[in-house]
This record gives sequence, C-alpha cells and structure tokens, in this order.
Amino acid sequence: MDLVQTVVNAVVLAAVGIILGAMVHGLREEFKGLRADFNGLRGEFNGLRGEFNGLRGEFNGLRAEVNAEISDLRQELREEFRTEIGSVRREIADLRSDLTQVALAVGARPRASP
Repeated sequence: MDLVQTVVNAVVLAAVGIILGAMVHGLREEFKGLRADFNGLRGEFNGLRGEFNGLRGEFNGLRAEVNAEISDLRQELREEFRTEIGSVRREIADLRSDLTQVALAVGARPRASP
C-alpha cells in the first residue's frame, strides 16, 4: 500500500510540477512580450523627444526672427520719429518767425524786463 501511495504522490507531484512549469514558462513568455512592448514604447518616447527637441529648435529660430524684426521696426520708428520731430521743430521755427513779423508789422514792442 505504501508503494501505491508513494507512486500516486509522485505522479500528482509530477503533474503539479508540469502544470507549474507550463505556467511559469507562459509567464516568462508574457514577460518577454511585455519587455518587448516596453522597449518599443521607449523607442517611441525617444522619437517623440527628438521631435520635441526639433520643435524647440524651430521655436527658437522663430523667436530669433521675431526679435530681429522687432529690432528693425524699433530702428525704423526711431528714424521716423527723428524725422518728424525735426519737421515739427522747423514748422515751429517758421511759425515763430511769422508771428514775429506780424507783431513787428502791427507795432508791437518787446516786454520790459522786470
């Protein structure tokens, strides 16, 4: 009887071992698949990182272009303001001269100094 029980225990133990081995092998294969998936995701993320770096470079280039254009516009505005201020000063000087001539024509005299 002990022999039969020992053989039955051995068969059950072998069956359980085979089942566990198959399960572990299946898990191992699943983990390999997951590892491959994660490696694929890592590659995709690295690709996205490269694209973002490319976009960053493009934005930096655009920023430099915009700053250059703003600088050019500032320079143009300064030159235009200088020209306009010069014109206004000339017109004021002409007006002053005209007013002086009108005043002299009507006989106005300079104010006495206090």
